Amino acid sequence: MQKWEEKYTSENQLEKYKAKQFIEIIKDATPTTTFDANLFFKLVEKMTIYKDEKVIVTLLDGTEVECQIDK
Repeated sequence: MQKWEEKYTSENQLEKYKAKQFIEIIKDATPTTTFDANLFFKLVEKMTIYKDEKVIVTLLDGTEVECQIDK
């Protein structure tokens, strides 16, 4: 959240806009145990899948989360 709050005060209008979007989504978020497609499409830009290795999830703010694939 701190990352987005810092970008919200940026002079870069695109960063400011995206930060505002993320803050709105996250501020009312609650833990979930089921897949929420609506939330997924609000947060995720893309998923890059490397065969038999890993998946990298890129969020709309540029954050990347790397997940190893268990065999």
